[in-house]
Amino acid sequence: MLKKLFKLFKFVLSHPLNRNNRLAAIWRVISFQIVSRITNNPILLPFINNTYLLTKHGMTGATGNWYCGLSEYEDMGFVLHTLQPGDLFVDIGANIGSYSILAASCKDVKVEAFEPIPSTFSWLQKNIQLNSMSQVNLMNIGLAEKKDTVYFSSNLDTVNHVVSDNEKNCSSIKVNVFPLDEVLKEKCPTIIKIDVEGYESQVLDGAKNIINNPSLIAIIIELNGSGRKYGKKDDDIHKFLINKGFESFKYDPLKYKLKHLNNEFNTISNTLYIRKLDEIQQRISRKTTFMLGSGKKI
Repeated sequence: MLKKLFKLFKFVLSHPLNRNNRLAAIWRVISFQIVSRITNNPILLPFINNTYLLTKHGMTGATGNWYCGLSEYEDMGFVLHTLQPGDLFVDIGANIGSYSILAASCKDVKVEAFEPIPSTFSWLQKNIQLNSMSQVNLMNIGLAEKKDTVYFSSNLDTVNHVVSDNEKNCSSIKVNVFPLDEVLKEKCPTIIKIDVEGYESQVLDGAKNIINNPSLIAIIIELNGSGRKYGKKDDDIHKFLINKGFESFKYDPLKYKLKHLNNEFNTISNTLYIRKLDEIQQRISRKTTFMLGSGKKI
């Protein structure tokens, strides 16, 4: 427990959005840790632009937004600064809804959110209903290269995943999976976020029509070696996206600045793949700001 708390405080204190007010960040951590341990009720946390996240103890991804403003501030900042009216954001592996709510807080943006775990999906539903976001369409299914049924782990919070053949004694549930091309039909997103704990290659294989559509200008994806358990290589995903006209970047939302990764990808956190760089630069140049639940603007 102490090791986990030390790791949490290290993350929070080193977070760029907390640099100028670390004491307030420490208080947010301490107060939530105390309250979440003494109550059985869900806790409502301010998020962004008068939205909220309904959470409980152990929801590390969602509570990180309260501690830091935006837990994945580079990628979340990119979403906020890039989306514009009429866009479609697709959230694959939506969990309890942080990215979906974030995107839907942008004016006149629609969201398609996918979360395969029923217990997590119920929290996602509550959060979307809580924020009265009718522009968010929720789907309790998984995504893959073809229509099928697979087993997902069910008790690992943000790291629930498709159970591989080598995993034993894993609490799992049966989930229907579909190709994204089949689900979205004629719709094409502007930005896709993929957080599927190693199943990225299969998701992309089921979205080839969408990837070929020039309306898609950015993909946020995690490539951290998790695909090895399914016999997939991150290098192959990277090369596939590069061949489709994408380039790898990271984004600094405090400076509204993109940094080219010179055809490398991030093995620790998400990698941002973009194409139509001129269009994205134009979108970012608007320098739209949003008020975070922590009190900071971004």
